[in-house]
Amino acid sequence: MASFAVANPRQALINTAVAYFIFRQVTKGIKTMSVYGLQKVLTHLWRAVAGGLIRTVRKAPGTGAVLQRSIDKVVKDIEKSMNVDLPGETKYETIPIQPMTDAEILAILKRRQDEPGVDWRNGRASGSVYHGGEELARLTNEAYAMFNLTNPLHPGVFPGLRRIEAEVVRMVLNLYNGTAECCGTTTSGGTESIIMAVRAHVVWGRKTRGIEKPNIVIPITAHAAFNKAAEYFDIGITVVPVDPKTQRVNVKAMKRAIDSDTVLIVGSSATYPHGVCDDLAALSDLALQKKVGFHVDSCLGSFIMPFLKEAGFPEVVCDFRLPGVT
Repeated sequence: MASFAVANPRQALINTAVAYFIFRQVTKGIKTMSVYGLQKVLTHLWRAVAGGLIRTVRKAPGTGAVLQRSIDKVVKDIEKSMNVDLPGETKYETIPIQPMTDAEILAILKRRQDEPGVDWRNGRASGSVYHGGEELARLTNEAYAMFNLTNPLHPGVFPGLRRIEAEVVRMVLNLYNGTAECCGTTTSGGTESIIMAVRAHVVWGRKTRGIEKPNIVIPITAHAAFNKAAEYFDIGITVVPVDPKTQRVNVKAMKRAIDSDTVLIVGSSATYPHGVCDDLAALSDLALQKKVGFHVDSCLGSFIMPFLKEAGFPEVVCDFRLPGVT
């Protein structure tokens, strides 16, 4: 029977560790090259080198102080533009010693409401206010007033509120062709919804596939909340490019970015920066092929996309009819 002995076990261990490190770096480099291409990789490399040089210069005596003064000036200018003191207007920085009357409180709120800003009521702001008209605003205000002291965390105390949530969730599921097994919940907004979706897939990956270091793959045009979720949960995130002409995600690049630790890929319907829909059917097929989750973000299309066909526009399938959507 053949046998062998390692002459220098310590050196062998070091060589193995170095070889593993080199292997990981080469693998990472090949993946990065396949996703972004040579030109993008060189651009990222140049930015990294330039950023390092800038940080070094900022730490240098004299030069660093000059740069810091410039940065401080820009910050102060931003703060000054955001914190404008109005003539004759009291700035409340502590709780008033003397109680205010209802009329005084409402007067202050009215003045705050009338402070000059963007004319959003006449369509001069994009993606910040979703205004359905004064009549709808009156109705929602009355609805808020009816439930402003309720707490959805206690459905036993507020059964009517629980029923409202269940009915609204089912309405949306039916709108998006969800099956009887589909479920959902209400959130405070788009960011929380995305964070909860990412969290659900992180838990799914851990429990069903034993993934301890999960990652997600998103287009560069995806909602910023995906980056927030990755930071909150300390998971990996790979951002893939879009086609320069269509501005839709590069499906081939996304496919190359998926690895054994990927729990979720993302598509938009529609994208925040350009208002176009990613190739959701192709992404659905990719999710099924790679056995990963697929989240369709409809931050700006939620209650528009389902009615395109009815409104006379080409239909975009962006719901549970796509078998890969999770």
